[in-house]
Amino acid sequence: MKVLRSLDFWSSFLILLFTVMFAAWVYVNWFSLSFFVGDLFFVHWVGLAATFFVGVMVPVYYVLKRKSPKKFKLLLRIHVFGNLLSFLLISVHFAQNTGRLSGFPSKLGDGLVLFLVLSIIVATGMLVRFGAKMKFVRYIKFVHSYAVVLFYFVVAFHVLSFFI
Repeated sequence: MKVLRSLDFWSSFLILLFTVMFAAWVYVNWFSLSFFVGDLFFVHWVGLAATFFVGVMVPVYYVLKRKSPKKFKLLLRIHVFGNLLSFLLISVHFAQNTGRLSGFPSKLGDGLVLFLVLSIIVATGMLVRFGAKMKFVRYIKFVHSYAVVLFYFVVAFHVLSFFI
């Protein structure tokens, strides 16, 4: 398989592996980011910044890949690795809050949904990017695209839930 010889594939795989390990360390409190910066925990600011990056860069990527097809490979790398690093930061944010709220599972609500939608986006994105020879990729692209739309709705709901 040509994909297994790709540096992008192995780099993406290592980022995802590190994401799982680092989120697990944060969840079990081996590594804590529970200190305040202003009114919020530092890990909350990290999650906000990563969500903002995903929220802004996904439509930017969508527009730029059509406007500058010559730079498609560069844009795709920025899209893949930028969003994987954002997923890492959001996973750490989610793990910290899940560990902190482990006695209150009902408090997870829309944050859990948001994390699951983002996980679906990452999984389908990896399949679309690195599973191009598979016959079901066109269905995966559909799921990937509409999961992104769902992501925006859930982010809006998640943000509004803090103000209500």
